[in-house]
Amino acid sequence: MGQKHKLQRKQGIKPTPDTPYIRFLDKTTFIAGVIGPFTVLPQIWGIFSTHSAAGVSLTTWLLIFIVTLPWVFYGIAHKDKSIIVSFMLWEIANAAVVVGVLMYP
Repeated sequence: MGQKHKLQRKQGIKPTPDTPYIRFLDKTTFIAGVIGPFTVLPQIWGIFSTHSAAGVSLTTWLLIFIVTLPWVFYGIAHKDKSIIVSFMLWEIANAAVVVGVLMYP
């Protein structure tokens, strides 16, 4: 299915129909993409307010940062605002945790 969509894009064909459901889904995923990264705020707050990252795995958060990064480039390559905004926010949140773990081991 993914290859079909790539071919359709190359041919200038929009792969998904423009229906009320699709427009609703686009808006909903954009909102979720913006709100989602804020779920990491309690972790960030915990690290920086206590000056301790005890129990927070640097390896895990570094890997999360690394595997999220390609999504930023994917969004840019496909000019997909939802993906770009969402994953840039995720990268900022993930980077804040990594910095906190490095600052307060």
